[in-house]
Amino acid sequence: MDFHGIKIRFDCKNNEQYRAIGDFWSYMKAGYPNYSLKGVGYNWHNDSFDYVIGDFVTLDFEMDKIKKHYLTADYVKITLPDNGWQTFNGKTENLSKLYAEIYEQGALLYEIEEFYSNGNCKISIFRQ
Repeated sequence: MDFHGIKIRFDCKNNEQYRAIGDFWSYMKAGYPNYSLKGVGYNWHNDSFDYVIGDFVTLDFEMDKIKKHYLTADYVKITLPDNGWQTFNGKTENLSKLYAEIYEQGALLYEIEEFYSNGNCKISIFRQ
């Protein structure tokens, strides 16, 4: 399955990614309130990883505007596995605890994050 969106590489040192990705989400939700956005994390290497906000359908993003706010942003299409995903549900406010549980079972190749207005979230993960 193909995922289309805006990619930025984030630093994971001192759990900085939670704040930085939260800011990215806020920016994208404000700019594209009518889209059903999801986040995909992948390509973990050297305490950083790529994170894409988008959807499984092609979306019309204003790249010039986005690049003014996020200089390193790129529009990407990534192909994700069709099968073999595990799903975890929880509260967005407990996201770091949810990830602690997920990572107890090992490293990930991909994660798909979905956040809902009621404070819930769904994390789908894919391991090798």
